Amino acid sequence: MTLPMTPQYGQPAPELVYGYVSARSRGGVPMTRATRWDAAEPFRTDPESQELAEAYLLAAGLTITAESRLGFAVSGPPAAYEELTGGRLETYEDLHQVEMDHIRYVTQLDIVGERQPEALGVGDVPGTDAIEAVALESPRTPARLVPSAQPPNVDRFHLRLPGDVAMLLGATRAHARGQVGAGVQVAMVDTGQYPHTYFAAHGYRIAPTVAVLPGTNPAQDPIGHGTGESANVFAVAPGAELRPYRASDNSGNLTGAFTAFIRAKTDCRAARAGGAPQVLTNSWGGSRTFPPVGPPTETDNVFALEIRDAIEQGVTVVFSAMNGQFAMEPQVPGVLSVGGVFVGPELELRASDYASGYASPWFEGVVVPVVSGLVGMRPRAQYLMLPVPPGCALDVSESRVQGDGQRPERGDDTGPNDGWALFSGTSAAAPQVAGAAAVLLGARPELTPAQVVEALATTAVDVTIGANHPRFNRPARIGPDEATGAGLVNVDAALSFALDGFR
Repeated sequence: MTLPMTPQYGQPAPELVYGYVSARSRGGVPMTRATRWDAAEPFRTDPESQELAEAYLLAAGLTITAESRLGFAVSGPPAAYEELTGGRLETYEDLHQVEMDHIRYVTQLDIVGERQPEALGVGDVPGTDAIEAVALESPRTPARLVPSAQPPNVDRFHLRLPGDVAMLLGATRAHARGQVGAGVQVAMVDTGQYPHTYFAAHGYRIAPTVAVLPGTNPAQDPIGHGTGESANVFAVAPGAELRPYRASDNSGNLTGAFTAFIRAKTDCRAARAGGAPQVLTNSWGGSRTFPPVGPPTETDNVFALEIRDAIEQGVTVVFSAMNGQFAMEPQVPGVLSVGGVFVGPELELRASDYASGYASPWFEGVVVPVVSGLVGMRPRAQYLMLPVPPGCALDVSESRVQGDGQRPERGDDTGPNDGWALFSGTSAAAPQVAGAAAVLLGARPELTPAQVVEALATTAVDVTIGANHPRFNRPARIGPDEATGAGLVNVDAALSFALDGFR
């Protein structure tokens, strides 16, 4: 059966829609028409336009959920967006590669109508004097494909946290030198943060979770992804403070990823004003055709500039390279994108065939990933023992055998309610590297994001064996490459470089 590749419109929009409104740019060019992402400053708004734009949003019936120097994350009923834009909101089903070698329809939102997308401010539609664009948020995919779960003691090769991960990434030596990321705040946008006993037993510092979607419980994580991946931060930076942002709805879908990102970015800016170094880690991203059929979309431009603006505020922004997907987020210039390296039973290093990696077709000189963390191998990357909420989606699904009857894929050999999962992906590697950045910033709080990237990339362990995900099939080789970037992060070596290399 041939599946249609063109969008299928016609269904009404949901009762509550999340989006973004770009206020008028001081540079005179709308964010949607940006041709470069290496500077967000020209797209920042002025106080008068921001205040006027806010008035238009509230008058239309939208709720502001987060605010930045460029615009607003908003939520509201379809009628509010239609009032603001003069268009009509509809859903459509579009094919996306969202999981390991799987393609399925994902529900998207669009503003349609005869005057779209230029209707804003035309005729009886207000806002042209303060608003340049409206973008609707579509669900993001956690950078995890087919997760696995099992209890701490199992008869198969895997890595334990915190010890194995800290040792293999060179963090143990940094800890012995007294550098544990103390005083650094690591914000994490994901599916949520469950108060697992693992975190309390280790004495890790976790701030109250911020749930950005109305009606969601900040103490819950329906999927378990955010809870599990956050343990990777502490394996490398046990002295850091985690600041979780729940971007998932009550079903666990990441429908508010950029709302949470903007909120986290704003909070990071306030904390940096008080002198606290900031890292913002993200184990999620969109999914695009590879190679892409055209330039970044207008929505890509908007969100990419919000990411770039965070970097320009001095925040070290980390994104996973994704697992077989091609995403916009890790390609933004200045982002610390993270791929995967597999360290086997004999301590041999090879590129993970679970991780994405490529030279950006959109931005000259950008290679994804910049560096790599620890990631398992296909088909399920069952590699890291991570704590999850008992009975969450990960806990349940990974207790089962997967695949067809001809080639079944082993489950986790445990029950569906044990609160532990064995899984990995670049979603685990990103918070590992975020922890590495926190260690450097704990030692030298004045480091810029570019200096953090330089220290980690310059001292990474070169990987010369294997290739990344078959969708890209980039081989590892001597020197930086598209399979693993500069190689596997070495926290202690990067710490020495940061202490001695920037004077």
